[in-house]
Amino acid sequence: MDVGTIAAGSTPVRLESAAACAMLAAAAAAAPDEACGLLFGEAAHIREASIAANRSPTPASRFEIDPAHLFDAQRRHRAGPERLVGCWHSHPNGNGCPSRQDREGVADMGWLWLIVADGRIHAWRPTPAGFEAVAIAGGSL
Repeated sequence: MDVGTIAAGSTPVRLESAAACAMLAAAAAAAPDEACGLLFGEAAHIREASIAANRSPTPASRFEIDPAHLFDAQRRHRAGPERLVGCWHSHPNGNGCPSRQDREGVADMGWLWLIVADGRIHAWRPTPAGFEAVAIAGGSL
């Protein structure tokens, strides 16, 4: 699997500018540590990106979404109308590709993963072989 290419026929993900701005600002503020949060909307339309505390004991190289934040998000998901559709985090090292730790941390194969790196947002979907790149509608952010 080549994580640097977009799968043929994949549907681009639409990302609201407010969600993109929130992630970019949180990533800049957290550097040199990783920032993280959750994504709300629909499978192909991210309307909101939440900002969570990174509870990893090694936040410069890993992320762990605050369990209370995740619990609240799951409750919100059940109440609707917005759905919890994925997570996001930053890579302060500038690499927009999923890391080995990212691959090991996938708990829900249906989630979209966004990675903020070097001032850009990269979209990925987990697959049994790793990750598959997903286009962001309107170009790369």
